[in-house]
Amino acid sequence: MTAPVRIDLPGEAAPLDLARLLGGLGHELGHAVDLLRRYERAVLARTGTPAPSVGGARELQLIDLVIQILDDLGPLAERLARATPADTCIPGSVLEDLRLDQLRTLFGGPTRREAPHSGGHIDVF
Repeated sequence: MTAPVRIDLPGEAAPLDLARLLGGLGHELGHAVDLLRRYERAVLARTGTPAPSVGGARELQLIDLVIQILDDLGPLAERLARATPADTCIPGSVLEDLRLDQLRTLFGGPTRREAPHSGGHIDVF
């Protein structure tokens, strides 16, 4: 059996399993696609709103472009996770700048959350 592949620096946070991180990233990108699709449907379904201007329709198409990008990146990250050797680790510090503890936990890092995640409610004004 070979020793785990590690890419960590002295004084770093605990190493992270790269395959787990990539798999979680793929999952979260898919979740982001679902949220954006919900948002897009909510905007399109608004009653009492005049037809969107040409500029507004163009902006709505940009949301669709973001959905397509994320929809490609999610499966790519999941394929990378499956292709990554099981014993490959990276520095835990790569998660330091994540704002959402939910992501940090999903990717295998320490969490700083003191209150549970509230979920995703979207208000359209």
